[in-house]
Amino acid sequence: MAGLVAGVAAIALTGCQIDTSTPMRVSEILSVAQSGAPVPVVTALTGTFVTAPWCQDEGTMAVENISTQNVPLKLMGCAPGGNGAVGTFQLATNLIRTDGGQSNDVILTNVLEGDTARFAVFPHGKHNGLLSVGLFLNLPQLQAAQQKLIAMPVFKRGGYDGTVNFSFSIDILNDTDKPAKFYIADVSAGGDLPSDEAIMTIPPGGQDTVTLDAQTQAKLGTQGWVNFMSMMTK
Repeated sequence: MAGLVAGVAAIALTGCQIDTSTPMRVSEILSVAQSGAPVPVVTALTGTFVTAPWCQDEGTMAVENISTQNVPLKLMGCAPGGNGAVGTFQLATNLIRTDGGQSNDVILTNVLEGDTARFAVFPHGKHNGLLSVGLFLNLPQLQAAQQKLIAMPVFKRGGYDGTVNFSFSIDILNDTDKPAKFYIADVSAGGDLPSDEAIMTIPPGGQDTVTLDAQTQAKLGTQGWVNFMSMMTK
């Protein structure tokens, strides 16, 4: 799947490695779930490029092809790093509430509403008292942008074939006065709740990070959305 939240945007970026990080507060997750009012979230992306000029030029082209009015992507800068240059980007989107749907197409239509990428909170569906947080991508839109970039002469000269390695993470800050508990495994496995090893507890004022594993990333690239984690609300 090469892309997403933003990784999302990452799908069409020309670097060989794209890493994304999205800060999210526990209070925001609860607020969206209770009120239904969206809250803005900003994903930071870092991409490794062959050279700084390549980062600046091709990064700018990628931004022009991926950025939309509702989900703007910005190139923040390029600097020497690793074996070439590291580009930093920001993708602005929203965390919304959804009730899902009966099929992937319906779910994606309800959540994205034509946007490139969104995060959403929704009832887990199989277990009461669990609120899931998912990432949703408009794969056809991202793939179209990727193919457009690949066809550009400058990308052909650079040998870019659309291959990108990537990682997607959410940095969770517990800004409430109570411990926040998250299930970070398949909570329906075996028909019971998972063992304690699958529970992440963040104390008030604490912070932790959840990163999609390779299997979940592959699922994201196939169906266009995945559940990052599920928070206990009872």
